[in-house]
Amino acid sequence: MAEYTDISFPPGFLWGCATSSHQVEGNCTNNDWWAWEREGGHIREGGVSGLACDHYNRFDEDFALSQELGHNAHRISIEWSRIEPQEGRWDMAEVDHYRRVLESMHRHGLTPFVTLHHFTNPLWFRDRGGWLNPQAPDLIARYAGFMARELGDAVPFWLTINEPMVTVTAGYLLGMFPPCVRDMAQALLVGKHLLLAHGRMYQAIKEATSHRPLVGPVLNMSDIQPQDPDSEGDRQAAQTVDTLLNEYFLVGLSLGVIPPPAGGGEEVAGLKGAWDFIGLNYYSRELISQQMLELISDGTLAPAGFVRHTPPGAELSLMGWEVYPVGFYKLIKRLSAYRVPIYVTENGTSVVDDRQRISYILRHLRQVHRAIGEGVDVRAYLHWSLTDNFEWAEGWQQWFGLVALEPGTLNRKPRPAAYVFRDIARANAITAEQFRAYLG
Repeated sequence: MAEYTDISFPPGFLWGCATSSHQVEGNCTNNDWWAWEREGGHIREGGVSGLACDHYNRFDEDFALSQELGHNAHRISIEWSRIEPQEGRWDMAEVDHYRRVLESMHRHGLTPFVTLHHFTNPLWFRDRGGWLNPQAPDLIARYAGFMARELGDAVPFWLTINEPMVTVTAGYLLGMFPPCVRDMAQALLVGKHLLLAHGRMYQAIKEATSHRPLVGPVLNMSDIQPQDPDSEGDRQAAQTVDTLLNEYFLVGLSLGVIPPPAGGGEEVAGLKGAWDFIGLNYYSRELISQQMLELISDGTLAPAGFVRHTPPGAELSLMGWEVYPVGFYKLIKRLSAYRVPIYVTENGTSVVDDRQRISYILRHLRQVHRAIGEGVDVRAYLHWSLTDNFEWAEGWQQWFGLVALEPGTLNRKPRPAAYVFRDIARANAITAEQFRAYLG
């Protein structure tokens, strides 16, 4: 049997869950995802977000539950299409709604992490070309500055854009998210605009409020490895993918440039150091082959043809993602080179067996603690997610939540993992007994 010891996390460490507006609020009727769902044929088993988790109306109930479950932080997103339903027109009733949301979070002892853009775009923004529009960075920066002026006194952490390189790959390379494009040139242009957008949003937030919030990006990172380590083609393909998915934003923000492959190293005023922290989302590793990269690059790989490489016998989630905790440690260590604090803004798994969920959490937290023990400044762990929710193109066929939703009523039903996570959060520690109970 493996030897386990008690481990503790630093004083002031933040524990909680992450969510996004479209996935939980319900009736986000004015964005591109809502329209795309209703076209049909895009979402697994024909799912639509609909009422979602009704968090728009039940947010106070959800934050009270989070508090009961030992959380001291929570990540939400603001739905841009609610705030600016038409270009240049602000809906102050919706601003007041999010003010009430933030007040509820504070009342329940939850430190707010607020994401300004989590995949969805207002219809007017989509109709102006979306992320292909060279004005897109300025349009979203205007929104960011407005929100910081209106709500800045209640928000200590602003997260600009969630997983920008997922927007690039899923929306413009693989055609799995709207606008369903498979074009490398368009993808790289979108990558450029997203990096510029973050920089301008950062500056807009800083200029709009005197409350000195911390501002950072949310980067989805995978441990990229060649499918066949002995293949020169696979090694080069893995390096190419890593450069685009993992390095691009890091290099851009650390040096203040638009780096390859989306740029040629052009300097951009205000971009260098435009991060007070890094938000890290981690789920798995990716094994890359030369053949797969070639199919993606030339646009001939249809969404249905994209299948992840996984080792024989690997433990997989329902998403088909390999469970690979050591990759978490490797990426946290890699980020430490940039000398800004790291906040884990998403980590979790979709499973039916809740013991697997508990095991996943424990193994990944062990890797977080390992990195902290080696001097890395990690300050939070936000689990994805609080409740089961609408999981984008997967619809309602995934179960990431610490809390289940009762069919028909949407009543919240905490799973066993919610109580294990509660005990960890309250103690700011994991005991050897907990490890032995779930890891064997």
